[in-house]
Amino acid sequence: MPADTLMPIAIADLAPAPLRVRWSRQQAIVNFRGDPADAALLQALSGVVGLPWPTRAADCPNDGPADAHHRVVWAGPDDWFVIAPAGCQSAMAKSLREAAGSRHHAVTDVSSGYVVLGLSGPAAAEVLAQGCPLDLHQRSFAVGASAGTHFFKASVWLWRVQDDVFELLVRSSFAGYVQEMLERCTLECGIESD
Repeated sequence: MPADTLMPIAIADLAPAPLRVRWSRQQAIVNFRGDPADAALLQALSGVVGLPWPTRAADCPNDGPADAHHRVVWAGPDDWFVIAPAGCQSAMAKSLREAAGSRHHAVTDVSSGYVVLGLSGPAAAEVLAQGCPLDLHQRSFAVGASAGTHFFKASVWLWRVQDDVFELLVRSSFAGYVQEMLERCTLECGIESD
């Protein structure tokens, strides 16, 4: 075969795109517990955050950009995490308490105990699948889905923001371990930190 008919190929074209990792260690994270059957409560809470309040694991309103100002993550039938910009946890907690009024509820600032980890890239689901028992295929874990699970030995809350964008709520004390496991899982595709 003549040399001029061969197509040159760059080795870099064969390598998968790197996984992009963004740690958000200073975000406000407030845990809210209340009655999910109280439609007036859910509407009032939605008004506080400017997003629909999720009532099940599959409808977290996280279909905006990965850097959206607020997130509401369903953590259980009467349990949610509200994630907001750094420094506003007191104001957020106060607003949630005011929205709940005299209804039975609990509001707890958990910002110092958790960090948010953003993972994005074509290999994000595959990298997570190495240490997470959930089926992360779009059929089973679509955009907006959330679940409490684990990544290797670290307990995490996981939700899908976009097709190839995930976020995890990780206990601060496990952040180093999760980072180390991510580095091991990305030997093929590489890792980029923001």
